[in-house]
Amino acid sequence: MYQKIYQAYCRLGKGDQAELKRCNLKNMANAPAYFRVLKMTGLQDNQQTIRILFLLVGVNIANDEEQSRTVAEALIHTGVKEQHIMQISRSGGNSIEYLKRQLIRCKQLNLNSIGKLAQYWGDNARRNLLKDFILAEQD
Repeated sequence: MYQKIYQAYCRLGKGDQAELKRCNLKNMANAPAYFRVLKMTGLQDNQQTIRILFLLVGVNIANDEEQSRTVAEALIHTGVKEQHIMQISRSGGNSIEYLKRQLIRCKQLNLNSIGKLAQYWGDNARRNLLKDFILAEQD
């Protein structure tokens, strides 16, 4: 599913891609480019699809699976501090937008890692992000 959404986003024209980059999570559900992605993928119009597309837009996804990094590894490699991850895990409704600000700085993100995080975003996903970040930081 993540691959289909990302490929559909990449097939969009420059104007539609720019429109999605300017959208916040709330506005993305009403963007014409979002509906074009739905048409290309055949997926349902739901919060999971919106969140996945929202996090995939404007981030650096790795082409090679072997050289990609999980979200936690990429955040560490970029220099994101533990305090920022704690803020994301505690901030509730706006947390996915805070996360996206950090992900835009990251390079070589793993598509499945970011897709799963977006699809199941909630209290447990935020907690797991903090846990993965701390465990990966110790390695």
